[in-house]
Amino acid sequence: MPRPKLDPYQFAPEIAPLALAELAGLVSELGVSPEQLCADVGISNSDMCAGELISNRQVARLIRRAIQLTGRSDLGLEVGRRQNISHFGLPGFAMTAMRTFGEAVELGLRYQGQSGGLMDVTSEFDDQFAALLGQARTNDPVVETFVVEELFASVMVLVRILLGDGYRPHAIELAYAAPPHAARYAEIFNCPIKFGQPRHRALFPRQWFTLPLASHSPVAAAELRTLLEARARRQQAPNTVTAIEHVLQQTGNVAMSVEEVASALGLSTRTLRRRLTEAGTSFRALSERLRSQEAQHLLRDEGLTVAEASEQLGFSDARAFRRAFKRWVGEVPGAMRRARIAP
Repeated sequence: MPRPKLDPYQFAPEIAPLALAELAGLVSELGVSPEQLCADVGISNSDMCAGELISNRQVARLIRRAIQLTGRSDLGLEVGRRQNISHFGLPGFAMTAMRTFGEAVELGLRYQGQSGGLMDVTSEFDDQFAALLGQARTNDPVVETFVVEELFASVMVLVRILLGDGYRPHAIELAYAAPPHAARYAEIFNCPIKFGQPRHRALFPRQWFTLPLASHSPVAAAELRTLLEARARRQQAPNTVTAIEHVLQQTGNVAMSVEEVASALGLSTRTLRRRLTEAGTSFRALSERLRSQEAQHLLRDEGLTVAEASEQLGFSDARAFRRAFKRWVGEVPGAMRRARIAP
């Protein structure tokens, strides 16, 4: 029986952590430290604040942990409603420069991968309404409720930024049953809410999409579109190798074992090794290449001693590090360090 294919989009780093950094700030206010929230997730709060990309699996872990540690089922609504235009990244600023609300929505959908969205969003139109549809990337109902709430609450923020405070959706349709905090929906959305529907949809009057934006700037719009398109061209489809490299390149992770990396990615060690074999490489080859790069950086750029670099890279002693370095680079580490400090 053939093995099921592992979806690389679940574990490769591709999501800008804009909303997750906001989640970390919120749970901190509720008495949960960033260290508690990020424990065993494979990324730290400082990494998120620095813009390190994270995977869908890490997103799900952070959300489940946040709800468990705070006891709050409405965190998705809170994260969404607390956002401002900067939380949508470059696409958010570009949306404000568009000519009409419709053009802004079209741009936001086109470049949603760069704005840190936690769902896949599409649109559809009929004679009366335009609908934004959200498709969750998880089968976990707790995580799904969070990401749907975060999406539509943040959409309300964008609507008010672009059009003004007086605008509200015609209705919001949700595929899940009413959660314990359903009463909060009326406060945030100020429109009819329908639970147990076939899809997650926010319905807006179609005539909104022709409304001009007061913040329109043709020059800024053109410049920002160019930047967004350049970023889009640089993006690559995620894969197992990319995911492992991302984990090992985070601060202090280069010496992680295959078991530790597999745990950080939410995979079994056996599955991780198999996927690397399918990609034509091995964990040892990836790890040694990245350790070699880090070793040279520590000796040449940071000025660490051989003993200090050996310890930071996880070697049992400096002798083992010297042997590995000679194999990687073709010279002993002391020669590289002496070259750095030579006048």
